[in-house]
Formats: sequence, C-alpha cells, structure tokens
Amino acid sequence: MGKYTALLAIAIGLFLSFDSFAQTPEQQQLWEAQHAQALAEEKTKAEHLAREREARKADPMAWVRTLSPMTAGGWEFRAVANDGSWAIYSTNHQMKRSGKLVSVWLRQEYAEPQSGSEGKFLSVVQKVQYDCGKERARTLLAVYYAENNIQGSEQSEEADAKSAPWTAIVPGTRDEFNFMWACGGGKSAAQN
Repeated sequence: MGKYTALLAIAIGLFLSFDSFAQTPEQQQLWEAQHAQALAEEKTKAEHLAREREARKADPMAWVRTLSPMTAGGWEFRAVANDGSWAIYSTNHQMKRSGKLVSVWLRQEYAEPQSGSEGKFLSVVQKVQYDCGKERARTLLAVYYAENNIQGSEQSEEADAKSAPWTAIVPGTRDEFNFMWACGGGKSAAQN
C-alpha cells in the first residue's frame, strides 16, 4: 500500500502544480501583476468605504441632506440611523384608516446597496398596514429601486392582504417609531 500512497502523492503534486507548467514565465508574471492590481484596487475600495462610513457616523444628517425630500409626494423625513446607514421617510398621501387598521406608505433610503430577494437596491417604498389595536404590522407591497430617491430600475413584491403575515411591533425599534406615527393619525409625537 505504501507504493500506491507514494504514487497518489506524486499525482496530487503534479495536479496542483499543473498551472505552473502550463504557463509561460511571461503569462505567470502577467497573472501575478493582474492579481496584485486587483488586490490593490480592492484595498483602495475598502479604505474609501471605511472613510465614508466614518463620515456618516460622525454626521448622519450630512448624508440625509444629499437625498431628495420629494415633497411633491408628501414625503417627510422621519429618522436616520445613528451610523447614517439608513434614513426613513413617511407620507400622509393615500393614508387610509378602517377601524383599528391603518395603511401608510413608508420610504427607506440606504447609504450602501442592500441585498434582497429582488437583488440589490438603495431605496425601497413599502405600503404597510398597521393594526393599532393589536400592535402589529404587515407589508402589503414593496417596491425596490436600484438608486436612491426611488430612482433606477425597480422590482416589486406584493402580498395578498388576506394571507400576508403579521409581525409584532418590537419596543424601541424603528418599526415602533413608524407604528406610533401611523396610529397617531400621521402626526409625530411632538405634534400630538
């Protein structure tokens, strides 16, 4: 069995070094230069992203000011993450109330692309229904946009209102913040 083990080790060694034998020295040198260039570009991108994140964290509203308020749609700024990673807007346009149920439109903007079932996006608009009596919510429609300010290519997901799952409103979250606004008749806590 020692003979077969030795042959197997030689075969594996040859297989692993096959690329070295198949490339000319010039090809190997070119590959190494391209690899080094790709690593340098990746490092530069990572450093740039780290600087952007630090700037957003230092002043989250600086990033928010780059977004369009889109006042024609009635959009009002609601909140920004402490690290400037997202901002949320709401609108009273098309707000509907039926007993304890309230349907509203919310807009979320992201500083960096988000990955979802619909691909990458920077902006999402959601039609959310709140049950003000049972303190829960469900998303009826979500439209994902490739760019900020609900621009660029779009993809949507629509849920059947009869079967869309409800989620509990967790205290201290942005969901609770939006719930309080919607169930308060579209007024912020300062307006009540």
